[in-house]
Amino acid sequence: MKAFFTIVLMYFCFNTADAADERIWWPKAKINGQPVRLCFDTGTSVPVVLYSTVAQRLGLKVTPPDYQPDPGRFAFGTTEMCDLNLGNTNVRTSLSVGQMPEYLKSPEDGILGWPALRSDILFLDATRDKIRGFAAVPKKAIAWTRLCVQTNLNILGFEVVDQNGNRANILVDTGIAFGIKLSPQKWQEWKRAHTNQPTTIEAYYTPSLGAVIAEEAWAREIALGPLVLTDVPVMEADATDVIVGSSAQSQYEATLGLAALNRLDNIIDGKNGIAYLHLKRTPASPYQHNRLGADFAPNNDSKNDDLVAHVAAGSPAHEAGIRDGDVLLKINGHDVTKWRTDTNPPPQVPAFMQPAKTKVEFTLKRGDTVFSTTAVLRNILPSGGANHSN
Repeated sequence: MKAFFTIVLMYFCFNTADAADERIWWPKAKINGQPVRLCFDTGTSVPVVLYSTVAQRLGLKVTPPDYQPDPGRFAFGTTEMCDLNLGNTNVRTSLSVGQMPEYLKSPEDGILGWPALRSDILFLDATRDKIRGFAAVPKKAIAWTRLCVQTNLNILGFEVVDQNGNRANILVDTGIAFGIKLSPQKWQEWKRAHTNQPTTIEAYYTPSLGAVIAEEAWAREIALGPLVLTDVPVMEADATDVIVGSSAQSQYEATLGLAALNRLDNIIDGKNGIAYLHLKRTPASPYQHNRLGADFAPNNDSKNDDLVAHVAAGSPAHEAGIRDGDVLLKINGHDVTKWRTDTNPPPQVPAFMQPAKTKVEFTLKRGDTVFSTTAVLRNILPSGGANHSN
């Protein structure tokens, strides 16, 4: 279960349509007769997760977790028994409850995880943010690339054989907007082979790790075993991906997010453990990325609320004089030092994802020195679509 965000972007615009649209929504769901909005997240290992604030709103009693989770895992509370209606399924059950940070204003009420649908035949349409069930695998899909669905994982994953004959896992996480997250080893190999690729910075939140900062680049073509994808964003996977995607039999290879699934037709036959994948030949859809090339996030091991800079070399932020470790004080004149408790936040505008040539003003602190600078956004990733061409 992951929420993707940039701390400052989240603070400014997490409730905007752009953020809300980067989900695959379950059409209809009710709990005790009350409608709830669930997104389908194949990276979640339990059938249904409600956010604690939603459980409270629904009047459900919650028992907190009584165990310490393993590394890379997350401890869930549980609700009292309730009626869950997913449109075609109506059961009486208890639900898992996750405690999300108050500053994450998520557009969903909870998550429908992979175990809830793992026995179905599903068409994942990431381009239209939809999911559809089939009674049988369509005939046209029989000729597509076939991969085995991992049955020993509680999240969606495929097994491939790498160039050295080793078995490897590719996870599928519809809860993230990114493209491909590569294992640390594969990411370093990719970077050594693409030394001149421009990079930007992305930040996101995981319950087990907190804020995660990652470089993001663009791959014109990349092979994951027999699966070859074109025109996708790539970044290094975090520790949670590696832990969850590794086993005694198979090493972790990569995680596919929505931007990667956009490049594929995907039919998952969970009942028989087969995935049918077909590369799309159409141009890549526009990919919203951080055009500043920097992010500001609190340190996970710190008790203060400083938003600390993480800057990609050669980015607009770097050219504007912003460096790793600078502390953000203001953006476009608005004080962000009290971002957790601010009752008068700035307009909901995704500041770093504005069009190229947009100017963004910063006030920062470096040591004891306070300074101001202006960065001019530009298209860093050469993604498909007119909005991202340099």
